[in-house]
Amino acid sequence: MADELGTAIRAAEQNRCAAMLRNDAAALEALLDPRLSFSHATGQVDDKPAYTTKMAAGRITYLSITWSDEQVIELKPGVALMTGRMTSNVTVEGAPKQLDNRVLTVWVLTGAEWRLAAFQPTPLKA
Repeated sequence: MADELGTAIRAAEQNRCAAMLRNDAAALEALLDPRLSFSHATGQVDDKPAYTTKMAAGRITYLSITWSDEQVIELKPGVALMTGRMTSNVTVEGAPKQLDNRVLTVWVLTGAEWRLAAFQPTPLKA
């Protein structure tokens, strides 16, 4: 069961990353829980409408995303935590940035689909 959960959560995260790289607002919309709390490495926090609006407008453009050291933990049925290291190359408001973070994500099962409910990065020192 734990292996199945890990596979499902990693697949959902891969789909989310692929949607961000394509700047596919419709695919991203389907992968995000309506209660989303998306914290940025700057400390700014967006809800789902604010985050998807930024993505759709091209204010945040993801050029590459790499995960490592992922661990998935079931908190209770239908709720899972994924942690790991995420490195990204992004453009924010036209300025290129390279991000290297430890990340905590919370996933909730809605029907048959896992959706991201929370994203919290912690920047690593260079």
